[in-house]
Amino acid sequence: MSTLPSDSQKLVPAPGLPESILRGTLVGLIPLGLLVVVLAFVLAITALTRQLLATSGFFVQQEWVLIVLIAGMVLAIVVYAGSIWRILRRMATWQQAGMREQARSALWALGATALVVIIPVLLTLLLPQRPAP
Repeated sequence: MSTLPSDSQKLVPAPGLPESILRGTLVGLIPLGLLVVVLAFVLAITALTRQLLATSGFFVQQEWVLIVLIAGMVLAIVVYAGSIWRILRRMATWQQAGMREQARSALWALGATALVVIIPVLLTLLLPQRPAP
């Protein structure tokens, strides 16, 4: 009796494989979604701060808007890093449980999230700020 799998057994996909890949991808995109929500909230609070302090003068308005933006940036960094940390722990649990495709797709989605976050920084560094003379 042969122990090698037949050709028909090789072509059958594992049950639930596409669902696990989709779930891993969606879980990997959570930090990007949280970052977008936090940034939208910070921009809304910044606009509200500008409107509330419009009569106080330019320098007071500028100071408070800067405080709100710095606090929002710190909040965004904390939320982004915390969500990545939690997802990496979840991926380790998945790998230990044998759900390697789900963990792999989550890792690819985290890589795409990092790429989306780093693109504005790269564009700022690579594109000239002033036209050449």
